[in-house]
Amino acid sequence: MWGIGILAVILWPVVVLSASVDLFAGIGSRLQKGSEMLKYMNMSVDPCEDFYEFTCGNWNRYHSAASGDTTTTGLLENLQKSLSEKLMEILVTPEREDTKVDRKVKDFYRSCLNLGALKNDYAHKLRELIGEFGQMPALAGAAWQEERFDWLEVVAKIAYKYGIGILTPAEVSGDLVDDRQNRLYLRTAELSLGSRNVYLDKGSSQLLQGITIVVYSRLSDFLDMEVELAKRTAKEIIDFEIALARGIDDINSVSDYREVIALDTIDALEQKYAGQLDIKKLMYLSFGTLPNLRVYSNPKYIKHLIELMRTTPRRIVANYIFYNLIKKFLVEVPKTETKLQKNCLKGMKPHFFKIFDNIIYRRFMSREIEQGIHSMWEEIKHTFKLTLASDKYQWIDAVTRLYAIEKVKAMKMDIVSYKNYDFQAAFGDLNVNDHDYVENLKSLHALASKRHRESITKPPKPLELGEELSISPANVLNENMVKVPVSMLQPYQVWSTQFPNAFNYAVLGALLSHELIHGFDDAGRGYDINGKPLQWWDLLSSIYFKERSQCFNEQYHGYVFQNRRLPYMSQDENIADNGGVRLAYNAYLNWYREAEQKNPQQISETMPGLNFSDKKLFFVSYGQLWCGDINPLIRQFQESTDAHVPDKFRVIGPLSNFDEFSKVFECRPGSGMNPIKKCEIY
Repeated sequence: MWGIGILAVILWPVVVLSASVDLFAGIGSRLQKGSEMLKYMNMSVDPCEDFYEFTCGNWNRYHSAASGDTTTTGLLENLQKSLSEKLMEILVTPEREDTKVDRKVKDFYRSCLNLGALKNDYAHKLRELIGEFGQMPALAGAAWQEERFDWLEVVAKIAYKYGIGILTPAEVSGDLVDDRQNRLYLRTAELSLGSRNVYLDKGSSQLLQGITIVVYSRLSDFLDMEVELAKRTAKEIIDFEIALARGIDDINSVSDYREVIALDTIDALEQKYAGQLDIKKLMYLSFGTLPNLRVYSNPKYIKHLIELMRTTPRRIVANYIFYNLIKKFLVEVPKTETKLQKNCLKGMKPHFFKIFDNIIYRRFMSREIEQGIHSMWEEIKHTFKLTLASDKYQWIDAVTRLYAIEKVKAMKMDIVSYKNYDFQAAFGDLNVNDHDYVENLKSLHALASKRHRESITKPPKPLELGEELSISPANVLNENMVKVPVSMLQPYQVWSTQFPNAFNYAVLGALLSHELIHGFDDAGRGYDINGKPLQWWDLLSSIYFKERSQCFNEQYHGYVFQNRRLPYMSQDENIADNGGVRLAYNAYLNWYREAEQKNPQQISETMPGLNFSDKKLFFVSYGQLWCGDINPLIRQFQESTDAHVPDKFRVIGPLSNFDEFSKVFECRPGSGMNPIKKCEIY
């Protein structure tokens, strides 16, 4: 005991100093955040007429999408920028705590930074890569042997060696309905612009011209292709992709996906497409064996692909395939070192996002932060359970509401840190050097392909959303779990123990609440407490749900953005936005009441520099959650690919439906933010 006492005396000044540093850091961070929030606001605007302009009217002065090298600005973009800056610094700094895998990743990054030395040899290496599987007509010219080209054999061999799926990617994953068993998935082609709508929308001509220029530049710069030939080849590649897009469905949810796919045996598919598409050959060459698994496929896409292959010159198909092969090995070598660092990190993220997230977690996450986020999550769940049990949702049958409460109880939240992931098992066999990026990429793709083939005989793994989970929270319906990326938890960004909880609940709390509500939107209602497909809503409650959804449909279609009405679309995101802000607000009020009862002197729900506290601060913070700017051309692209409405309406829509907002800001009935007709589900 004596020793402990002496130790405590010795350490006491250090502890006090540390606490003082934390205190001053907290005050400073709150001052900085308050000043930042104030500069984005346009206080000359009536908050009751346009709350987005009131909270975000000056955003573009500081974060315009028309300046710099970004096409969109907003919270997520700022978080990613901050995270990237941290990662770029970490990747060039050796640390004693580095694991073997950390060191490999850092060597990989250095090899990319050394691309300048490889630049003269880049084209040769890419041509060698193509030569592993045949000839690219645009490069071979008259020497190309058309009669020897078999598109199916080429894409299957590429898939086997490097795991790159082109035209007909074949993958192994857990069953959509029963994740206890593996299935094969014969997927549709990966489109350069993501969505078929972009390719088929008459208003997308500029986007298509833009991607054609990108392809032309790559062919010219990376393969040393003659300029006019590169232009012609690029146009043929994009024209072929436009034709390919006509056979692809736009899939926005797993439930939609099951409506357009079929489950068959390999033998049944072989017989179904006999003489048109050799399914067994495709599977055997892709995996090195013929898996004894049933296959999910999209019959509409396969029929379309068969016809497209029949009518398209082989030369064009071959150029398309080999371009999509080398595309995975390209990193632009810009003039500045800073830009190269950004390009290298961007190119590595799809492969190493798990280790990147884990590095950030190990470096910056604290137990205090984790506990604080989980406490907020439990308060949000508790609030929603209380609301479901109240008289507020009388339009939902009592039995259905009881099951909804059980689903909320079972719903979990996970901070995606990969702290239990075995990185040594995943990357231990990866051969990496610090000077040859292309060889490193080949080694990485080959290892990933080998691991994928081995998964055929192993138990199914949980569904992975890939790099998306490193960017924004998500509700994984078939796990009944909300997953939160570590990027959201960077100090003093969207949550802090030093910030008022009005801010914390309005920003991170609203995002968590949004994802919770997804478990009860039109798609989420089709999954049970264990994440299994189940129609647990009674018929009459479902009818009422559809009627209330239609109210949102009409409301959001009435909004005009860039001289166009918002299109009719799935209302799941709008339902989550509306229900999410209500839930976060009510959870905040519950927290406030409990905190006030325990110790009213401890509550400080203000942000220095802002003349708003508690409830008003909540709504201002929520409004600034969606401050953003976007290049008009990119907005057009997002309209075709994004289920979310423009940021402005993620503020105006939910708050104009929320009576509590109008009470807090004393908005008269009929004003812009307090319309007579309001829409509500949760």
